[in-house]
Amino acid sequence: MRSKSWIAMIALPLTMAALISTADAQGKSKAQGGEKAGQGKGQGNGKKDKASIAKPASKGASESQKRGPSDKGNQARGENRSANAGSRGNGAAEVNRGRAVSRFGRDLRVSDVRPSARRFVASNRAAEFVTGGAVAYAFARGTPENALLIAPSGRDVFVRNRKGELLLDLNDDRARTLGAWQVAPLNNQTKGGAPSFCRSGQGHPNWGRQWCLDKGFGLGAQQDVRWGSTRDIGDIVFGRQVSSGNLTRDVLLSLLGPVAFDRLALHALTLGYTDPLAGTWRSEATGPNVLLVNSGTRPVAELVDTNRDQRSDLMLVALRPW
Repeated sequence: MRSKSWIAMIALPLTMAALISTADAQGKSKAQGGEKAGQGKGQGNGKKDKASIAKPASKGASESQKRGPSDKGNQARGENRSANAGSRGNGAAEVNRGRAVSRFGRDLRVSDVRPSARRFVASNRAAEFVTGGAVAYAFARGTPENALLIAPSGRDVFVRNRKGELLLDLNDDRARTLGAWQVAPLNNQTKGGAPSFCRSGQGHPNWGRQWCLDKGFGLGAQQDVRWGSTRDIGDIVFGRQVSSGNLTRDVLLSLLGPVAFDRLALHALTLGYTDPLAGTWRSEATGPNVLLVNSGTRPVAELVDTNRDQRSDLMLVALRPW
């Protein structure tokens, strides 16, 4: 790998792209543009959206998004361009066109990338490039190098933790067409009199975190986790009947579809999490259906079906400052 100042990675622009860099979004989650993931049931309905930052090679996308995997691989090996959209370490930093990097974002230098991830970051294979970028950010957050293993096998690239548990399985085709969500960070201040579960960021025991926002209480930080929101999540159709209880990784994958699952799995890696994704349903006789997505005990996302039609209407996303 050539020793240029910056490594521009594609993993994060293909998962989350924030709409603002330093100012926080206020109040209820609001759509500010995003792409409709067009991968079929549980993934998207193929509708185009005018906010094209989230979709590679679409009109108005940044130059690094328009380039193919081969060009992006060349970029990683030495082009001195600042990383775009999500390549700022959290899946939550916006395109840096001369503005300061978000508090939720970070550019990685060559010296920041651990040796075990460098060859994947420099790869011409889209799946290796994407997974390598996400793992590089996990290491930058302090995750031990032996905690994650990237293992190519045929057309697939697997990421496993030290226990051998599968975190991500990505091939080149899915990596090229992964797309992104646009996420606006939320203000973490809460109003006086807000319930403790809103102040803590844990959310309502039955109706989740969005309930706190809908009621005007606000949503506090949870340990080192802040929250962002988006309503432009495409047409995520829950691929099975809503039920109560916990969902394993495989069940969650079948429920969300591979596109939405892969995006969340990559995002969890960039947060530094090393447990497989799992889900928890919160469904009452009245009110929304809520799907909580976690990596072990750490929150990753919350998907809310407000009208109980088994389609997610909005999503909250966990963010971690650098």
